[in-house]
Amino acid sequence: MQVGRVRKRISSSERILVARIGALGDTLMATPVLSALRKWYPGFAIDVLASAGAAPLLRGHPAVEHVFGLRGRNWPLLLSPEKLALSLRLRRRRYRLGVLLESAPRYRRLLESAGVRELRGFRETPFRAERHAIVNNLAAALGRWDEEPPDMELPIDARHAAAAERLLEGLGPDVAGLHVGYGPGRRKQGQTDRLKGWSLANFARLASLLLSEGTDLVLTGSPGDIEAVARVERAVAGPPQRVRNLAGRTGVLELAALIERLRVFVSVDSGPAHMAAAVGTPLVVLWGPAKLQQVRPVSSRSPVVVVREPVPCAPCYDTPAMKSCRLNVCMQRITPERVAAVTLELLRG
Repeated sequence: MQVGRVRKRISSSERILVARIGALGDTLMATPVLSALRKWYPGFAIDVLASAGAAPLLRGHPAVEHVFGLRGRNWPLLLSPEKLALSLRLRRRRYRLGVLLESAPRYRRLLESAGVRELRGFRETPFRAERHAIVNNLAAALGRWDEEPPDMELPIDARHAAAAERLLEGLGPDVAGLHVGYGPGRRKQGQTDRLKGWSLANFARLASLLLSEGTDLVLTGSPGDIEAVARVERAVAGPPQRVRNLAGRTGVLELAALIERLRVFVSVDSGPAHMAAAVGTPLVVLWGPAKLQQVRPVSSRSPVVVVREPVPCAPCYDTPAMKSCRLNVCMQRITPERVAAVTLELLRG
């Protein structure tokens, strides 16, 4: 790795604030920055500003001293009591350097209001669309990064590991996880209708195929996905004692510990897919509208198999086509039989 435009080293009495206020996957793709900064600035303190939902992922990171969670990320500073109070808290910590891994001006204003003396981000080192987000994050923090994206980092502590073991009690050694959920519904309430979504019928068919091959299953999802996952569970053809529905029963860290203990994990493009890559669980990720080169899960420790059907309109993220899409053919053309074959190959391989 070559680092350019390097500023003077920060003394051990000073602090760095890393700001990435995104979803689970966005946050995990920022974790290599934390280790790189710790190595480049030994002895300093690193704090992180994250979204409230993703903040737990960072609280056990060995490079991090403190994590601030932000709930109302889109409110303007002067209209947000939460951001005004946060600005005062950050100001008291007297940051020498802020690494801003966000493009929206409102986040730069927040860090400026907190008195951060030097800011590095995509304004100083522009985001390059042909590179992975991890590489762009490292380049923004350090000035330059010429290597492949390193692994994401997600430490699992003993308490959450024990909780995951209890959730898996009674299942066989070859357990596959199916992440049927896909985050908040927003404008489209059903999993099938969401842009990255795969139909519940497809998940049920996939589950039935895996059960027929002797694979026990764990179904996961958020509290908002409980009904959708229950519908999949009811539609599965196979012994019900070999299917465990854990939707809505795990927090973020319990889910990470659970995924770590699975033989393989299957998901659409989602935060839990990145969690699987981060903890080293073989992953099958069903890919549709998002930018594969920029945000695909990466891992040097375990296989990541991307299943996709290229269509002329994909990727449509950050384009007008994304808002006008009414039929996500990029996802609908992925068949359960194809996903089952890839999953079984990983289980047997």
